[in-house]
Amino acid sequence: MKALYELKENSQAELRVTVDGEQWKKANEKAFKKVAGNVELKGFRKGHAPLDLVRKSVNPREVWLEAIDQVAQEALNYGLEEYPDIRLIDRPTLDVEAISDEEAKLLFKLAVYPKVTLGDYKAVEYKEDKVSVLKKDVDKEIENLRAAHAEEVLREEGKVENGNIAVIDFEGFLNGEAFDGGKGTEYPLEIGSGSFIPGFEEQIIGMETDEEKDINVTFPENYGVKELAGQPVVFHVKVDGIKEKKLPELNDEFVAEANVNENVKTVAELEKFFKEQMKNQRKAQAEEKATNALLDKLSETCSVDIPEIMISDEAETTFEQYTSRIQQQGLTMDMYYRIMGLDEKKFKEQLRPEAEKKVRIRLILEAIADDLGIKATEDDVKEEYEAMAKEYGMEVDRIKELVPESYLSDDLKMRKALDTLKTQTKKKAEKEDK
Repeated sequence: MKALYELKENSQAELRVTVDGEQWKKANEKAFKKVAGNVELKGFRKGHAPLDLVRKSVNPREVWLEAIDQVAQEALNYGLEEYPDIRLIDRPTLDVEAISDEEAKLLFKLAVYPKVTLGDYKAVEYKEDKVSVLKKDVDKEIENLRAAHAEEVLREEGKVENGNIAVIDFEGFLNGEAFDGGKGTEYPLEIGSGSFIPGFEEQIIGMETDEEKDINVTFPENYGVKELAGQPVVFHVKVDGIKEKKLPELNDEFVAEANVNENVKTVAELEKFFKEQMKNQRKAQAEEKATNALLDKLSETCSVDIPEIMISDEAETTFEQYTSRIQQQGLTMDMYYRIMGLDEKKFKEQLRPEAEKKVRIRLILEAIADDLGIKATEDDVKEEYEAMAKEYGMEVDRIKELVPESYLSDDLKMRKALDTLKTQTKKKAEKEDK
């Protein structure tokens, strides 16, 4: 066999493989026997006619085509071994350029990984915002904790105030007709929570127990129920009762009962716990923000033409991930589409930019890793499998079945490249600050 590889535009390539000599001869002999076995000649049982007579009745091209079927995969494998840098992203298509008793010239049309043109990616900065946690931030978290453990006390008299819980009966009317889903009884509505249509809660303020009132509001334009979106409606409301929250006293006893953390038993420990927790959260947010900015800048600095097949495949994967998360929330996709005013086609179209960005970043980080000589070692892969097994409570062998080593290795390689860029730019910034 002989092979010749040629890269074309837009990640297309051609791999020509010539099958000749003894290999082509054996393939033809085997193909002829298979074809001959299906030939029926008058006076002979099927498959038992003399080969000389069969050969005269068989079209040579039929034998050649059968021979090509037998050698095509072997020829492709040979070509890929001759050019080990070829990375396929889709199944090759086969064409026959020439064929005879002596040889077959096969043309494999390939879709290959695109070439990334690396700009001055080492000059791209990674900079995290400095984070701090003020006393008022901690105090707010503590007040939220107290509110979560507040006791609801029914008021004997007075009017609804912001922060109260108004227990209400309500029914909504559109053009004088009651609409589905617009009715409720003894509903505990916390005033100021923003859980009802804009303007509804504000009109409850000032009402007294047993008072009835018509409230005029307009549904938002993007409301999930099409018939109500943007429509002015009237709610007839009756206040059954008014509750107010009685906050627990902030002391060590309350902290122990709240059981925020097994190591938090006092007010001082609670303040320290919230401060550290908020600091870690803000550091994580700052890191995510800086990482996204770095990736966006890399996308501008490095260039790559992404084949459509890669974007389509990633968009489908992204769609499946979103579908799984939506269903885990207890929604069917039909319900989600109705709420969002979408259908499957529009939803997938919305996911394309995200999918394209994922592919672009992946290709760029892979190219940077190669440029820096970064690889995932066997120890790296082993440690990652063990970490995943521990995280998901599964056996390592089961994780390996679900996540192929090649996929995990590529992922680790990209992560190491990203971490290297972060570390280098941090060191550079620290050096400049001195």
